[in-house]
Amino acid sequence: MNKRNYILLAIYAVLATLYFHVIGHNCESLICRRFVAVPTLFAVAATTLNFRRGGWLIPLALLASAAGDWAGAMGEFIFQVGFFAVAHLFYIADFAPECKFTRKRAFALMLFSAAVLPLLGYILSHIESRVELIAVAIYGVIIYTMGVTALLQQRKHSMLYAVAALFFIFSDSCIAYNKFVEHIPNATLWIMTTYYAAQGLFCALHLFRKKSN
Repeated sequence: MNKRNYILLAIYAVLATLYFHVIGHNCESLICRRFVAVPTLFAVAATTLNFRRGGWLIPLALLASAAGDWAGAMGEFIFQVGFFAVAHLFYIADFAPECKFTRKRAFALMLFSAAVLPLLGYILSHIESRVELIAVAIYGVIIYTMGVTALLQQRKHSMLYAVAALFFIFSDSCIAYNKFVEHIPNATLWIMTTYYAAQGLFCALHLFRKKSN
């Protein structure tokens, strides 16, 4: 990875850190709330510069995620879920052609499924709104599928794809658990730290790519 890409990732890290500085000042203005989308929008720009080697799907996934961030900042939960579902569909489309099933990965998938699917069912059992129940159920299946395709990657740095996916799933699980089950202390810190880590890893993995991987 060339020097430019290291600089891009460093800027992303600075913007993600700056988000926590903004919310740490309890800023309630619309501009402050919308800042949540800025790091991801920067990741869109960074990965777009590498589209000839990394393709368009991850930049599009990041763009849909930024739209989800924006919707979340505006309190539009259903739109937030919808945009992130689209983001994960782009991630799935990117990951699926590079999946390879092995015995070792089968064991990892068993552990992954044993952790994620019961948690999804538990959260769904606490949702009273039918619209939100359907939206979260569909989203849960999509993000679970994204996790599966990430775990099955045969690209270089395959372990990092799995780590990024698990960070993303942990972040979204915290959002749902905090909203529908019970309050999580310091929820924003847990949610946003793992979210930005996931998106940063996906951004970095895209920048690492060459046409051959």
